[in-house]
Amino acid sequence: MNTASYRLKEVRIVGGFLDGINYRFSDKLNCIIGARGTGKTTFLEFIRYALNAMPKDPAAQKRIKSIVENNLDGGRIDVLIETREGVSYTINKSSGEQPKVIKADGSPSGLNFTPSLFRLDVFSQNEVENIAGQSMSQLALIETFNQEVFTALNDKISELRSALVANSETMANQSKKICELSDRISRLPGLTAQLKELSAETTEISADVNRALDQKAIRDRENIYVEDLQKLYSETAGKLKSLKDYIESALCWKSQAGLEDGDNFEMIQKLRNELVLSNDAINSGLEAIIEELRRSNRRFNEIKAALRLKHDEADIICSKLLEKNKAEQAKSAERRKLDKERNALLIMQNELGETQRQQERVRIERAKMLSELSEALDLRFAHRKQIVDRINSELMPTIRVSIQQFGNHDKYQEFLASALSSCGIYHNQVARRLSDLIAPPQLAELVRNQDEKTLYEKTQLNSNQTKAVISRLNDERLLADMEVVDLPDLPKIELNDHDTYKTTNTLSTGQKCNTILPILLLDSERPLLVDQPEDNLDNGFVRKTIVDSILRVKQHRQLAFVTHNPNIPVLGDAEHILVLDSDGTHGVMRNCGTVDECKADIVDLLEGGAEASYSGKIVIHIEGKNA
Repeated sequence: MNTASYRLKEVRIVGGFLDGINYRFSDKLNCIIGARGTGKTTFLEFIRYALNAMPKDPAAQKRIKSIVENNLDGGRIDVLIETREGVSYTINKSSGEQPKVIKADGSPSGLNFTPSLFRLDVFSQNEVENIAGQSMSQLALIETFNQEVFTALNDKISELRSALVANSETMANQSKKICELSDRISRLPGLTAQLKELSAETTEISADVNRALDQKAIRDRENIYVEDLQKLYSETAGKLKSLKDYIESALCWKSQAGLEDGDNFEMIQKLRNELVLSNDAINSGLEAIIEELRRSNRRFNEIKAALRLKHDEADIICSKLLEKNKAEQAKSAERRKLDKERNALLIMQNELGETQRQQERVRIERAKMLSELSEALDLRFAHRKQIVDRINSELMPTIRVSIQQFGNHDKYQEFLASALSSCGIYHNQVARRLSDLIAPPQLAELVRNQDEKTLYEKTQLNSNQTKAVISRLNDERLLADMEVVDLPDLPKIELNDHDTYKTTNTLSTGQKCNTILPILLLDSERPLLVDQPEDNLDNGFVRKTIVDSILRVKQHRQLAFVTHNPNIPVLGDAEHILVLDSDGTHGVMRNCGTVDECKADIVDLLEGGAEASYSGKIVIHIEGKNA
């Protein structure tokens, strides 16, 4: 056995339908057999549930949880495991609770159970057939061959997609603000022209007045700017004060009612007191920061007062100058009104410039994230392609696997159909053509550039459709979402049927299982558990292909099968067999041991009927429906 493999060592069940079952696994082939209703599937699903090896499909998860809750009945599952590093733990799992990781000496490890601690592959009844019909399940199957690498890559891809969604939201808000500010400052050139006209007739006296009014306008802008700066003090102080006693106020709602009589109440109090001490330390630090902010504000106000004094002096001089020039007073009043309006617009213009600079930074950040996403997707595809090549090297010409990067356009097509639904065109047909012919980033670029000519050349849409596509999709938020729409890789698994390769979606149920099972049975460091792998398979295929794979793979990989087919335990030479029985209320271990030790149960229980003779090994003649 490969020493760098994960291994199931033992399962103990306490309570519920299988109460008292205790099974020690062989490192090679294990078979769970018994009549229908004896708990074979329940036994396998208990292991899956205890080790958090649940399927991704919500409906399948719900089904397994229902099986566990109905059959565990408040009991407990203990699974003894051995990690790839050779460390043994017991995983203790009760219904509805997180698994506990217990060391070999029975003491708690303090570890959280995660997939990185122990990995296995589990396939429930009919799950093998379902893989054949679902491209996303086929991708998941490919990824099981290097789960740690794919987990890290998928996490990174997911994080980048989430960040890009937030980025597009920010860009959309910035674009809205830029449009609003641009619209409001559109009057600025006209105001500037009016002010220029008022200053056009320049005499020596009016030149002095004009300069005085210019400076008055600047002083008004200075006042607005200073008040805007001072707001930062109050805003910062408010945020700092909101953090004071935050923990203490939150603790008021964390009631200890019902905990006082617990054995661990002293430790609970210590945990609470640690937060109280942290609250005090934070308050002390915040108070020091707030005091420094106050000192800075006082210095700020001193400078502000000096500036106000200079403003007042200049305003007095300006007023006296206007008093001496009665003819200029009416003109100066109009000018001051226009200056005030212009000052407000100039502030908006500054805000517009800052928002545009912020958006440019967000665009640069987006370009970087898109590049990182592209690299991560390419790397994931490269790893998937390596696994596909490995599968082909071991299973061709019987089974052939290929994979097309970004080949699944379903989500992209749905996105476009939804976006174009109100355009008055055949939106589903147009969406299908667009998704088949143009990648999302290229389509986004064509829309941004209003490039109807290239869009027509690439798609052969008619003129109305082309115009409608560009008009409807020309929304920055929509285009940003389009750039990151998911285009999954598209695997294709084919079976060689009389020298003709057929894809899994064209195969019969039995042929689908014929195609997927040999892939599942390739070498791996993870245990493989399958519920009734022989379902929908003829005995000839089981004997020639499945059994041959089992005999080869079990030398390097731990296997456990729930089965009704005698060929698997007998011809596969199972090292350990669990025989389950039931009185209708509880499942029990009827027998447990090698093929030789369980030969009577195999003959009696497994489907097809049998006549057995024994000479060091059982020979079974099958007459039933699978013959």
